[in-house]
Amino acid sequence: MTSNKTNKNDNNLLAKEATLAEIKAMPFHQYFTVYFIAIFLVVAAALSSALLYFSQQSTSSQALITEHLVPLQTQLLQQTYLINANKLVDKILQNSDEHEFIVLQHELSLQNKKLSLLKSQHKNSYQQWFDNKNVAINLITRIESSQKINEVSKNNALVLLDTLLDAIKIQFNNTETNLKQAELLTKVENQLSITVVMLKRLNLQTPRGDFEQLSDQINSMFVADYAKQLAKLQSDSQGMADIVRDFIHFEDIILKRGLLTKWQAQLTLIDDYQQQLVAQQQQLQNILNALSENSQGLNLVINDYVARNKQAKLANQLPRWIVILFTLTLSCIAVLLWLTRRGLKSATQSTHHFINRALDGEQLPLISHKKPGFIHLQQKDFYSTESEQLVKKIQQINDSNYSEVAYLALTDRNQVLEEKMIKASDKQAALKLELELLECTTLEKSTSQLLLEQQGWNTLYLGAVKQLVLLGSSALTTNIINKNGAGTQVNYLYDAHLQGRELVSKLRQVSCYRYLQSCDAVLTFNDVNLVSQIQAILLNLSNNLFFCKNKVSVSIDEKILTEVNLDAELFSEMFNIYIRLLLSQETGRELALSLQLVDKNNGQQKICFSGHVQGEEKIVQLPHALQGFNVDSTEQSEIGDYFITLLQYQHGDDVSAKLTEQGYLFSFTLPLAVASNQKNQRYPLLLLPSHLVDIENVCLKLATKYLAMPIDVLLAVKVPEQYQRLQQLLQALGLQITFVTCERMLQQHWQSGRFAVLMTEIDCQPFAHFMVEEGDQYSDNIALDRGVFSLAGFTGIPKKPEEYSGWIVGELDAKSAVDELITTMQPWIKEQKSESCLSEQVIPLNKGKETASAQVLAVNSPVSFNFERYIKHQGSTELAIFMLGEYTAENIFLVEQLSHALTCDDTEKAEAAIEALLINSKILAADNLVQLCQHWEKLLTTQGVDNTEKVQISLMSKTKQAVQEINQYADAVV
Repeated sequence: MTSNKTNKNDNNLLAKEATLAEIKAMPFHQYFTVYFIAIFLVVAAALSSALLYFSQQSTSSQALITEHLVPLQTQLLQQTYLINANKLVDKILQNSDEHEFIVLQHELSLQNKKLSLLKSQHKNSYQQWFDNKNVAINLITRIESSQKINEVSKNNALVLLDTLLDAIKIQFNNTETNLKQAELLTKVENQLSITVVMLKRLNLQTPRGDFEQLSDQINSMFVADYAKQLAKLQSDSQGMADIVRDFIHFEDIILKRGLLTKWQAQLTLIDDYQQQLVAQQQQLQNILNALSENSQGLNLVINDYVARNKQAKLANQLPRWIVILFTLTLSCIAVLLWLTRRGLKSATQSTHHFINRALDGEQLPLISHKKPGFIHLQQKDFYSTESEQLVKKIQQINDSNYSEVAYLALTDRNQVLEEKMIKASDKQAALKLELELLECTTLEKSTSQLLLEQQGWNTLYLGAVKQLVLLGSSALTTNIINKNGAGTQVNYLYDAHLQGRELVSKLRQVSCYRYLQSCDAVLTFNDVNLVSQIQAILLNLSNNLFFCKNKVSVSIDEKILTEVNLDAELFSEMFNIYIRLLLSQETGRELALSLQLVDKNNGQQKICFSGHVQGEEKIVQLPHALQGFNVDSTEQSEIGDYFITLLQYQHGDDVSAKLTEQGYLFSFTLPLAVASNQKNQRYPLLLLPSHLVDIENVCLKLATKYLAMPIDVLLAVKVPEQYQRLQQLLQALGLQITFVTCERMLQQHWQSGRFAVLMTEIDCQPFAHFMVEEGDQYSDNIALDRGVFSLAGFTGIPKKPEEYSGWIVGELDAKSAVDELITTMQPWIKEQKSESCLSEQVIPLNKGKETASAQVLAVNSPVSFNFERYIKHQGSTELAIFMLGEYTAENIFLVEQLSHALTCDDTEKAEAAIEALLINSKILAADNLVQLCQHWEKLLTTQGVDNTEKVQISLMSKTKQAVQEINQYADAVV
C-alpha cells in the first residue's frame, strides 16, 4: 500500500514538472530563428552597401555625362559640321563647273541646317547661313542657265577664229598674195592668235584682270579696223574676200551678240556668290577658333576623370572596401550556416535518442526549471514542444491495455466489412455486364432500325425509278397535241418527269444518308480521272445552270495529279451537293471553282476545293444553306448536314464559308490517293454552260421541232468535255443526258433500268436484267425500248443475246452528223404536233391503266371542280390522284375553321381560312368554290364577321355544300 502510494506521488511529481517544462519549452524552429535572422541581416547589410556604392557610382557617371560629355559631344558634332562646311566652301570657290555648283550648294545648305539644329551660342549665325541658301541658289541657277549659252557663243567665236587663222595660212601659201597683203595678214594673224589663247582660258574662275585684257585685246582689233584694211587689199582674191567676211562675222558675234557683255555679267554673278562664301568661311574660321579654346577646359576635366579611373579599369578590380565587405559577408554567412547545421545535428541526435528510450518504455527523469526547454539526459540536448508531444503519445500507447475480446470484436467487424465489399463488387460487375448488354441491344436495335429505314427508302427510290420508266414508256406510246391551237405545246409528261427526277434524287440522298449512318457503310475505291469526274458532274448540271442564268468556270492547279483513287459515287454526290450549296436559290451568278494542291506526300495529295460566287448585284449575306458553315453560326441546314456527312466519310475537313468584297467563298479540303504519278495533259479553263457556235442554230431548230421527252440517255465516256457537241444535239432532240466516267457508276446507273439508251466507250455488260423489272408490279406492256451504242469505234460491247433481240445496237461518234443522230434516235424522239380540235387531250394507244384516266378526263362536273385543269396544274395524272386526298381533307378542315371563326366573330381566323381555301380551290379548278371565296373576301373586307348576318349564314351554307360536292366527286374519281 505504501509502495503504490509512493509510485503515485512520484508520477504526480513527474507530471507536474513535465507540465512546467511544457510551459517553458519552445517549438523546434524557434531554436534556430536567431541564426536565420542573423544571416538575413548580414546579407541585407552587404547588399545595401553594394547598392549604395553602385548608386553613387551611377550618379557620378550620369553627372559626368550630363555636365561634360554631352556638351563635348555637341561641340564635337558642331566642329565636324563646321569643318565639313569649310571644305565645301573651298570646293565651291575652286570649282569652275556650273553643274557642280547646285550639288555643292545643297550639301552646304544641309550642313548649315544641321548646325542650326544644334544647341549653341552661334545658333543665330547658323540659322542666318541656312536662310541665305535661297539667295545663293538663285545666283547659281542664274549662272547655270546663262552659262550654257555663253559657252556656245564662246565656242562659236573660237571656231570662227580658227577658221580665220586657217584661211590666213592658206592665203599665205597663195602665190597671188602680194607683200602688203602678207604684212597685213601677218599682223592680223598675230592679233587673232593672242585672242584665241585668251578666249580659250575664259571660264567662271577667270580673274577680272584677265577678262579686261581680253576685252582690250578685242577692242584694239576693232579700233584698228582690220576688216576695212583687208577689204581694201582684197582686189579680186576670193581668199581675201572670205577672210574679210569671216572677220566681219566675228565682229558681229562680239558686238551685236554681246559675247563679252554676257561673260562680264556672268563673272559679276560669280564674284558676288564667292564673296558670300568668303564671308561665311571667315565666320566659320572664327567660330572654329572659339570652339577650340572652349574645348580645352572640357578636355582637362575628361582627362582627369580618365586618369583617375584608368588604373582601376586596366586592372579590372573593384574598390578595396567592396572586396573586404564581400569577404566578411561570406565568412559570416558560412559561420552562421555551420552553427545552424551543428544545432540541427545535435537536436536530431538528441530527439532520436530520447524517442528510442520512450519507445523502450523507460521512465524519463525529471525536468529542470533552471534550463527550461532542455532535458538533462546529456548536457547539450534540445527539448522541443514537438518532441515532448511525441513522447507523451508514445507513453499513452505503452500505458494502454487492449483486451483480447476487443481485438476479436474488431476482427469480426473487419470480416463482415470484407464480405460486404465482396458482395458490392460482385453486384457492380453484374450491373456493368447488364449495362454492356443493354448498350449492345440498343446498338443492334438502332442498327436494325437504320437498315429498315434504308431498305424502305431504297424501296421508295426503286418505285420512283419505275415511275420514271412508266413516264418514258407513256411518252413513247402517247400523242401529245396542242390544246389551244396557238402553237404552244404543254408537255405534262415531261414536267412530271422533271418532278420525278427531283424525287429520285432526294430519295437517293436520303438512302445514302441512312447508309452512311449505319455501321455497314464502306468505301468502294476506283481509279478515276478527277478532272473527267468533275466535268461529268458539271455537264449533268448544265441545264439547271442555263435556266437559272448561272455560269461556272473551273481552273485546276497544274501540280495536281488527276489520276486518283476514290469512291466515285460518294465523290460525285458530295460534289453535286457542293455545287447546290454554292448556287442555292441564286440566279444570274458567276461561280469560279478552283482546285489547288495544298500538300502531297506518301502517295496522297491534299486538294483545296474553293468556290467563289459573285454577281452584278452586291451580296450582303450568305445564302441560308451556307450560313451554317460560317464560323459565327451554330445552326446547320439539312443539306448542310448531308454535305458534312459525305465530306467527313471521305476524310475531308477545313470547311468554311465567308463573305468577300465581291460575293462569298465556300471551300473545303479533301485528301485523295494518287493512282498514277504520271503527269497528264494540261486542262484549260472550263466554262459552263457553253453553247458551241457551229451547232447553235441547228440546236435551236431541233428544239423547236422536237418535244422534250422523259427519256434518259446515259453517256459513259472518259473525257466528257469532248462530247459536249453530242450532248447538246441530243438535248435539242428532247432527250435527257447523264454523263458517267467510270465502270462502276456505269453499271449502277444502267442496271437501275431508268435509262433507255446507253452510249459508251467504257467496258461494260449492257445486256442484263434491270432493278425495275423486279417485283410483281412490273409489266412488259410498259417496258422501254432499249438501245446500246458504242462511241468512237469502241468494240467492247458483247454480242446481243437472243432474249434482247428487241434492243437496238449501233455505233455513233462525237462528231456524228445531225441526220444520222435523228435517224438513230428516231424510236425515242417525237416531233411536235398541233390539232384544231380542242376537245382531244391525250389519246392513249395502249389499254389497261390509261383507259381509266381517259374515262376520268371525260367526266365534267361544273358544280364540283374541273379534273382536267387540275391535272394540268399538277403536271401528271399519277401526282394529281395522289394529292387529291390531301386537298379534300384540308378543305374540310378549313371549312370547320371558318365556321368556328364565324361563331366566335373572329375576323382574322376567318380571313386566314378563306385565303387558304381560295388557294386550294384554284389548284383544284373548282370555279364555284373560287367565286364563293372571293365573295367571302369582299364581305370580310367591308363588314367583318357577323354571325347574325343572314348573307354570311347563307354563304357559309353554300361553302359547305361546295366542299362536300368536291369530296364526293374526288371519291368517285379515286
